[in-house]
Amino acid sequence: MRYKQVKVDNTIISNPSQINKVLTMNNLSWLIDSEIEEAEFEIKNKTIIWTNGNFNAGKWHYGVWQFGNFKGIWENGIWENGNFEGTWKSGIGNPGK
Repeated sequence: MRYKQVKVDNTIISNPSQINKVLTMNNLSWLIDSEIEEAEFEIKNKTIIWTNGNFNAGKWHYGVWQFGNFKGIWENGIWENGNFEGTWKSGIGNPGK
């Protein structure tokens, strides 16, 4: 399953087509193009706050990563916790620890 659940404006969405629509409306289409599994995240102020799941391939443009498995290209954002096996370009945090 691609998406587990997404929280937007205190509403939980689990329908993939509705989630894709919300991502597009918030200029976050790059996530639609990425390979993800079991994704759980929140959208606040047009920013993704990833709480769990697997990012298997693609480019992470910006957001906050709280937990999960990352294997893509990290272009920018805030790394808090999780398993990092990707390529780091820039951002805040230390995914190597």
